[in-house]
Amino acid sequence: MAVADERPDQVDKRDVPLSGGRTLRVTEYANGGIRIAVKTGAPYVITSLEYIDDEAVLKLSPGREGSNAHRNWVRDHSGDDR
Repeated sequence: MAVADERPDQVDKRDVPLSGGRTLRVTEYANGGIRIAVKTGAPYVITSLEYIDDEAVLKLSPGREGSNAHRNWVRDHSGDDR
């Protein structure tokens, strides 16, 4: 068993190709944890984390948007279809 400061044993690692030469890497650990990394791209910010239909849904936006990432989330969830 891993000590609190140690990374748990890795079970699997998969790369998913994305547009623009980016890659989404998903790593699964023995303790049930999951690590998600976007490789070869701008830094990303978490714009939302929701629990929908028994699924954890994580939305990332390019970090170059700065504070606009939050405004985009508000726009997307406002119900205003402008």
